[in-house]
Amino acid sequence: MIAKNIYEMLQDVCLRNKDSIFFVRQNETYADLLKKVKQRAVLLAKRFKIKKGDTVAILSGNTPDFLRTYFAAASQGARVLMLDTGLQTTEHINMLKRTDCKLVLAQQHYFIDDAPAKMFDIENIDDTDENEFVMADTERSDIAQLSFTSGSTGNPKVVGLTHENLLSLVDGAYFYKDVILPGYTFYGFLPLYHIYGVVINIIVPIALQGKLLLQPVLKPQEFIKDFKQYKPEVIPAVPRIWEVFYKKIADSAREKHVWTLMRVIVSLRKVLRAIGLGGLVDKVTKPVHDAFGGNTKVLVSAGATLKPSIRKFYEKMGFVVGDCYGLTETTGPANFNFAFRRANGSMYYAGPLLGNEIQIHNPNKEGIGEIWVRGNMVMPGYLENDEANAEAFEDGWFKTGDIGRLDKLGRLEVKGRQKQVIVLDSGKNVYPDELEDLYMQNEEILNAAVFEYVIKGKTVPFAVFQVKPGTSIERVSMLLKKSNLAIAQYKWVRHFAITEEELPSTSAKKVKHFAVRDLLDHGAFTRGQW
Repeated sequence: MIAKNIYEMLQDVCLRNKDSIFFVRQNETYADLLKKVKQRAVLLAKRFKIKKGDTVAILSGNTPDFLRTYFAAASQGARVLMLDTGLQTTEHINMLKRTDCKLVLAQQHYFIDDAPAKMFDIENIDDTDENEFVMADTERSDIAQLSFTSGSTGNPKVVGLTHENLLSLVDGAYFYKDVILPGYTFYGFLPLYHIYGVVINIIVPIALQGKLLLQPVLKPQEFIKDFKQYKPEVIPAVPRIWEVFYKKIADSAREKHVWTLMRVIVSLRKVLRAIGLGGLVDKVTKPVHDAFGGNTKVLVSAGATLKPSIRKFYEKMGFVVGDCYGLTETTGPANFNFAFRRANGSMYYAGPLLGNEIQIHNPNKEGIGEIWVRGNMVMPGYLENDEANAEAFEDGWFKTGDIGRLDKLGRLEVKGRQKQVIVLDSGKNVYPDELEDLYMQNEEILNAAVFEYVIKGKTVPFAVFQVKPGTSIERVSMLLKKSNLAIAQYKWVRHFAITEEELPSTSAKKVKHFAVRDLLDHGAFTRGQW
């Protein structure tokens, strides 16, 4: 079946998997999901007169009602405005006005006083008759959802993704059916309003006939409890979470004085298995797998750049790691670093999803240039913003503003935002992501932000580090000197600052470099140099 819109895709999968569990925690089937989507759609149409082209907003944490409402609105041809729960009320109000929103379905604690649209409790139990359901005549080219790319001050850009964009995720997901099997449980704590929440916790689990374990509470202890009880096969997270887990695994191994031995054994895992010592490898990696419930096959990183050293660590531990790159404008994963063995026995390493292309535009001698994307996942354009569209597109290519290169296996190495590249007085370029990855391999450094700074009239790379409690300036200085031996001298960070506080970050846990720099300028951190 070729679906015309995302509701038709949902309906087709639900009818073919009626008795299979979809919502794990609620023990609800695909049939239950479809029924409640239809009931919510009838409510939208009958009570609120929602019709094709209307804007309906969702302001909610990760609950089944979010998905039900999302597909219900889509079934009526409405445009779903995805509101970030972490924003201020004034920002929400501006977004509602800007998109001429007619209705907001929200959890009660997110209700907006004097909202410019009707408010409705998203957790309301619908008593409507699903037999009254009528699907709107919605085409692939119609807008399905709206997302703001920034805050609401000034004139923020609004991304309008079509049903075609979202259905392209379905086609792309099928490519990974050799590694993500029907019935696999997806762990769902990525915020559903974020594009990666849409991709990996709304569209893909349904497309691949999986299960979904939603987690509305962003607390590591809750994650661990769920891993132990439900043993999910697929765990998506932002890079920051994978970094935190990596640090905890490393700290635990160091406490037991086995960290060096562990790294040696996993680095020799192929040789050891070939000579019949695979049991030794399993003994070393089992505690790590047990930490995720013991049944996890696939780790997915989304929302920001996963440091290559972190990806390699988890791959060595025996996980298949899907390290994806993309933006809201590219419906999320425009490119996947995803090493796994296909059914024919060959290895797949990286590439864009089906129907899409990626190129490094105007690369330098190191192969580094701007990342451009073209294909069915790229938005048709920013809504009502001709100036931004003229700047963002060239010959059908979307210019991401990110800098990167492709390695010999086709894996994308993202070096950071083009505007964040540090250009030294010598004309040489320094890439913040590369340095942040390097310095965060030190156990005392929990997070890092590297950016351009001027010291005594000279442009230098400056770093602000979040460090473990009790870590001194002198200790960090020593760590920098040691780490710098691995890179060219012109890249060395000599000027830095430390803090034990969390660095400012987005909802996807991506460090806000401009906010860190502002705090530095206002004396919020302890400075050092060597």
